[in-house]
Amino acid sequence: MMKTNPFKPTAGAEPPVLVGRDTILKDFEIGIEEGVGAPGRLMRITGPRGSGKTVLLTELGDIARQHDWHVVDVTATDHLPELICRRLEKTDEIDYSVELDFMVVKAKAQKDSSQKLEDVYEVMGHAVRKLTKEGKGLLVTIDEVQDASVEDIREIAVAVQHLIRERLNIAFVFAGLTAGVMSLLGEDGPTFLRRAYPEELDTIPVDEVATAFHATFEKSGVHIDEDALAEAAEATAGYAYLIQLVGYYVWRSAQVRTGASIRSISMEDVRSGVVTARREFERTVLETAIARLPRTAMEYLLVMAENRLASSTGEIAERMGVSASSLTATRKMLVSRQLIEPTARGYVDFSIPFLREYLIEHRQALLARYGVEG
Repeated sequence: MMKTNPFKPTAGAEPPVLVGRDTILKDFEIGIEEGVGAPGRLMRITGPRGSGKTVLLTELGDIARQHDWHVVDVTATDHLPELICRRLEKTDEIDYSVELDFMVVKAKAQKDSSQKLEDVYEVMGHAVRKLTKEGKGLLVTIDEVQDASVEDIREIAVAVQHLIRERLNIAFVFAGLTAGVMSLLGEDGPTFLRRAYPEELDTIPVDEVATAFHATFEKSGVHIDEDALAEAAEATAGYAYLIQLVGYYVWRSAQVRTGASIRSISMEDVRSGVVTARREFERTVLETAIARLPRTAMEYLLVMAENRLASSTGEIAERMGVSASSLTATRKMLVSRQLIEPTARGYVDFSIPFLREYLIEHRQALLARYGVEG
């Protein structure tokens, strides 16, 4: 009988082990259990692409459901408050006897923003009051929140804030790219959400990755020796998405080698799986991250790639033959897209693992996109 691959590298799919995220999950569950006002009920999750934000939102939703809460998950888009209202409208658990025509709401919203605020609060409030009375609650999660408008987020924040003040069971968790979220919560952003409990998804220690790999393989009845385990863990660079990719393709390599019934993972399986995982990571993460960059931004990254460690912004400008001040906007844009990050005053480094190696390997093809010879 063929054993099922326990690793799930599909975006948003729930992996068998949420490595290094136990504290966040516990913070949230404590918030649900402690009641209104607990910090874990208002949370912002930030991190680079592939750091596991969407997976974490899924797991938080599962925890809420285990406590008999209702969950509304949305991804930032236009008319976000209306989308949340529509999701609540479709909830079987909540009787919407309240008179509210959503088409009318939309029409009113276009004419009168104050009416829109009132309607979002009314719809969410109707749901939360009913759930609270039954000893339940409502969790609303927003993914890719950096893509939402400040106005939409402010409307939702006002509604959530008022419902918390009414001592109702509501939790609100939003996730997105670090720079984008901080920009959204800047001077014009809702002050209330700046107080959300911050959870930054950093890279995961390699020894924790190794422990998780070992536990996952052993649970499936598959042995892996220490050297192969160490090499597989090291290949992930502690990056959440890579953990799933490496695990998935190492398992698949062993499956190809041994057939349906896998009993052990060899070093050959690890090395073959890592090569495939790295190639898939380049396709799904790295190529997407640098797509549609302006030429100056691409040249900036290629100059950075020549350095083994962090790069001086002054040296980058010198190599590009321009003034450092002329590259300020380019640097800020690359930071906001979380391709690079400041490491010290006047120094930057790559935010995504293996981006340096990818740029070096594909330099000629990347420059050819802009009609430049490598």
